[in-house]
Amino acid sequence: MKPRRHGHRRRSRLEPESDLNITAFLNLMVVLVPFLLTTAVFTRQAVLAIDVPAPLPPDAVTPAPPPPPPTDEVPFSLSLRLAADGVVVLAGKEPPVTVPRGADGAYDGAALRDVLAAIKQRHPEHAAADLLSRPASPYADLIAAMDVAAGTGADGQALFPDVRLGDYLPEPGE
Repeated sequence: MKPRRHGHRRRSRLEPESDLNITAFLNLMVVLVPFLLTTAVFTRQAVLAIDVPAPLPPDAVTPAPPPPPPTDEVPFSLSLRLAADGVVVLAGKEPPVTVPRGADGAYDGAALRDVLAAIKQRHPEHAAADLLSRPASPYADLIAAMDVAAGTGADGQALFPDVRLGDYLPEPGE
């Protein structure tokens, strides 16, 4: 037999119902609503008027703009090819200059810097150099040539800081 629970019913009848105290919540809302309204970002739509020309009728033919006049001026470009016997410097229309490897088998950084500094004096506005390597080029050779090309000359002037990397396939006799 279950014991009776008389105390539970009697207690709920005797205790008065308590009101919900929302004063703290209202205080929070009084502070929070003005704060949110002052910090809100209101979007503003702007209309930009653009005059678009009327479409041409389907049978109208528009003339093509005249081609630019031909120029025999080739833009200057600088390429450094890491060949097996040294670094081949190709500077625009100038004849190629080969900086041979040193006695230790590494590229001669000082000689390459001198060649690049002379090119920089003739073309001071140019800042890019293409560093082209063979597929089997040692990583150390690539980094050494990149450091020289992006470095500074003997006078402290920056040589060619924009170094772009690429591949070239060596000639069959190379």
